[in-house]
Amino acid sequence: YIGAKLFAALKNLGHETIGIDTLEDHDIVNVMGEGLRPPGKLRKRLEEYQPEYIFHLAAIPRVAYSVEHPVEVMRNNILSTSVLLNFANKIGVKRVIYSSSSSVMGNGDGPESPYALSKLVPELECKIYSKLYGLDTVCLRYFNVYSKDQKAKGPYATAIANFMRFIRDNKTPFITGDGEQRRDMAHVDDVVSANIFCMNYGSDFCGNVFDVGTGDNISLNEIRDIVLQYFSNTTFDYVGERKGDISFTKANIEPLNELGWKPETQIREGIHNCFEALRTELI
Repeated sequence: YIGAKLFAALKNLGHETIGIDTLEDHDIVNVMGEGLRPPGKLRKRLEEYQPEYIFHLAAIPRVAYSVEHPVEVMRNNILSTSVLLNFANKIGVKRVIYSSSSSVMGNGDGPESPYALSKLVPELECKIYSKLYGLDTVCLRYFNVYSKDQKAKGPYATAIANFMRFIRDNKTPFITGDGEQRRDMAHVDDVVSANIFCMNYGSDFCGNVFDVGTGDNISLNEIRDIVLQYFSNTTFDYVGERKGDISFTKANIEPLNELGWKPETQIREGIHNCFEALRTELI
């Protein structure tokens, strides 16, 4: 999702770009081949291609899925970064831009789920590769990425995508917990622009970590109220809290602001746009 948007943006800017998508398999370790089996055609092609920048977005996402499949998520998300950083260092890449997650901060005291831990460890890997080998890296912590065209795939989809899917299918959307948990949210276009900004930035990042959000947040109940402005007959079910979920997120975007990046879409504006577009679609 984010990778496809970023790929298209880079192509539109005139950059020669190669994208690697593991699709449903999620296993970038086997795709790259290093350490587990002999290198295949893909890795050889990348070595010949000699990329200047690598955007590492590959991961098994979602907190709830990681609680049910911790070993799979930890293995893929951590080891894939080890493989990729080693590869990037060997071929002399200028910079690796790593996609992390706000979940690494938990409720202010660190990871609350296997997914969160699987995103935090690669941040440390990036820092180590910058210190030991001089490979420039930067880590971007995304806060609940969304857009009107985000697809809801399975039961672990994001709240916005799930609400839109259930309304489109004439089903009852659900809210976990009491709905008072608050989330900062980043529009996918802002996430893409942050990645491109970090690619173009003139100085080394040396493994620094930046939040990518709005510096604001919204509760699930407030999102529900926005939905009801467009679909007044919609009812919501409230279900139990999910293990590993966190109650409050809010990005500190000042460090990235100071370098010259800022988000273009504020949370409420973006959510209104999503459901206004859905209403237009369903007329």
